[in-house]
Amino acid sequence: MNNNEKRLSDFIDSLNNEKIPDTKSDSEELDRLFDVVRQVRTLKEVEMPDKDFPNRIVNKLSANKKTIKKRKRMIWIGGLASIAAVLIMAVMMKFVSPLNSPNMVYAMEQAYKEIKVYHGILEVISKNEAGEEQLQSKLDVWVDKDGNYYVETLGGSYKGLITVKNEDKMWQIFDEENRVSIFPAFPETYKFIFELGKEIEDVRNAESTIIIGDDIIASRSSYIMEVTPKGGLSYKLWIDKETNLPLQKEGPMHNSIGYVTRYTEIEFIDTIPEELIEYNSPEGYKEINADIDDFLGTIEDVIIESGNTDMANKPDVEVEVDLEIERANQINADSGSSPWMLDPVYVAQIFTSLRISPEGIVGDYPIDYEDLVIVHNDGINAMIEVNSDKTNISRVYLERLIRQDETGIWTVIGYDM
Repeated sequence: MNNNEKRLSDFIDSLNNEKIPDTKSDSEELDRLFDVVRQVRTLKEVEMPDKDFPNRIVNKLSANKKTIKKRKRMIWIGGLASIAAVLIMAVMMKFVSPLNSPNMVYAMEQAYKEIKVYHGILEVISKNEAGEEQLQSKLDVWVDKDGNYYVETLGGSYKGLITVKNEDKMWQIFDEENRVSIFPAFPETYKFIFELGKEIEDVRNAESTIIIGDDIIASRSSYIMEVTPKGGLSYKLWIDKETNLPLQKEGPMHNSIGYVTRYTEIEFIDTIPEELIEYNSPEGYKEINADIDDFLGTIEDVIIESGNTDMANKPDVEVEVDLEIERANQINADSGSSPWMLDPVYVAQIFTSLRISPEGIVGDYPIDYEDLVIVHNDGINAMIEVNSDKTNISRVYLERLIRQDETGIWTVIGYDM
C-alpha cells in the first residue's frame, strides 16, 4: 500500500470512528478522494421501522378518518341548522307579518287587552253608490273595558242626545224634549256604535279575513281588512298600523245606501271622568222610567204626534211601539249594523215570520220576500200586502217614526187579519 492509499484508509477509519481525519495532503488527487469519501459518508444506511410501525400507521389513518367524518358532519349539521333557521324565519315572518290576516287578528286582540279606556270623536256617514257622503251623526265617546260608556251626539241627527251606562244604571238625556229616560241595564236597549272590543270579537269569529290594501285614516297609516262574517255580507275594516286597533268600518250597500263609521280622533287613558258617568238629572228635566207600560200611549197617539194622519186605512190590529227602542234601532241603522230596517218589505217579512215562529227563526224565513208586495209607500207610510197561506196576516202597516227620509228606519205599527 502506497502512502496515499494508507492515508485514504486512515481517513476512512477516522470517519467511521467518528473522529476528525487528517486532511493535510500535498496531492490534488488525494484531496478529491477525501471529498468523495465525505459525500459517501453522508449517505446513511436505510433504517428499517420497528414492529409497531404498521399499528401506528393504522391508528393514525383511523383518527384522520374520524376527523374528516366529524368535519363533514359538522358541515352537514351546520347546513341543517341554516336550513332550519331559514324555515323558522319563514314561519316567524308568516306569523309576524302584518299582512297575514290571522296574525293581524291576534295583534288586534293583544292591543285591545292593553286598553283601559278609550276616548274619541266618531262620525257616522251615509254613502250612496255614487260615492256621495252625508254626515248622519258626530259623537263624542268614552268607553271602558267594563262596558261603561258616555256618548254625546255633537252633530247630525239627535244633536245634544247623551247616552250613559254606568254599571247597573243606564240613561239618556235629550235636550230637545227636556227629559231624562231611564233604561234597564240588562238587556241593553242601546247598542254602542263601533265599539272596539265588539268589532275585534266580530273579526275573530268571522268566516274569513284578508288584508286587501293600505290607506290613511285620520292622518294615521292603516291596513284595509275585508271581513266576511258567518252568514253575512262582507265589510271593510281599517286598522291603525301603530296601535293595531280598528279606526273605520264600511258596511255593505243596502238599497243603494251604505254606512261608514270612523274615528277622526282617538286617545287611550286610564278612566272615564267621574262627572261624565255619574247620574245627575238636569234641573227642570222630566225623568221617565222607560219600563212603564203606558209610557208612549196608543199607536194612534204616536201617529197624531208625528203629524202623519193622512193614511186612509187604519190597521185592524195596532202594534204597540216603544219610541225609545226605535230611537236606539235608528242609531244602530245609522252605524250600519241593521241595514235591513231601511227596507219596509224586509221589516214586514221578519214581522210576519216571527208571528209564525215567535221563539225565533232558524234557517229560511217561513214567509218569502217574494210573497210581500208594496201597495202603498209615500216615503213616510207604507202598506205591504202578504200573499202567503202560511199566515193569516193579510197586510202590514209601517211608518218611519224617527226620521222621515231615505235614511229612516221602518217600524211596524199594525196589521190586518
